[in-house]
Amino acid sequence: MKLIEKKENAIIFSTEIEESLANAIRRYLNQIPVLAVEEVEISKNDSSLYDETIAHRIGLIPLKTEKSMKDKTSIELTLNGKEGIIFSKELTGKAHIVYDQIPITILNKGQKLELTAIAKLGKGEKHSKFSPGLMFYQNIVDIKIEKNCPAEIVNSCPKQILKVKDGKIIVEGSENCDICESCLKSCKKHGKDFIQINPTKDLKITLESFGQLEVKDIFSKAINLLKKDLSEIAKKVK
Repeated sequence: MKLIEKKENAIIFSTEIEESLANAIRRYLNQIPVLAVEEVEISKNDSSLYDETIAHRIGLIPLKTEKSMKDKTSIELTLNGKEGIIFSKELTGKAHIVYDQIPITILNKGQKLELTAIAKLGKGEKHSKFSPGLMFYQNIVDIKIEKNCPAEIVNSCPKQILKVKDGKIIVEGSENCDICESCLKSCKKHGKDFIQINPTKDLKITLESFGQLEVKDIFSKAINLLKKDLSEIAKKVK
């Protein structure tokens, strides 16, 4: 496994793995329990939005999912909004709001928005508000290029993976190649295959978190849940 890039809520790495296994891990992201607002009781809504729209927006606000939370966890949040833009930070309670500047609605002078929300654990397979993040991947290729490759072909790469350095043609950052084949099409114009793109056994995997969980925890939790289900299947087969 090789780390390519790491950000606050995203990690990109390469590893040798079967696509079927990578896809299984990707699907199991939606089996991870995540905290989100499940019930909303609106006592006063003077805004121009319907109660259902307000409830939907609040349900999609990411909440921090703590390790101590259990299946029966139930957290109450309240909101008492007055004039101006009502942001997610105005939801108060024992659940931590990940992004506090998410707009919910706008209230004019004299208008109010009062509600109580109940947050519970759920899974992304039930609703996308419980999804912890995204995972996607692509094949990493091995690029071979002939020394006499014309500069026109080198410059045809939109991601500038092919470069001329110290008079030599080099390949830099092949893990970023999305196999657009711009260079191969340029080769055809010259009537010769100056470049060869061969698939490897490695995948470039990108994992992004919506903020409820640390990005590294999402990957490990998905793998553990997959292992658990596979072990259950193995027991039943025996």
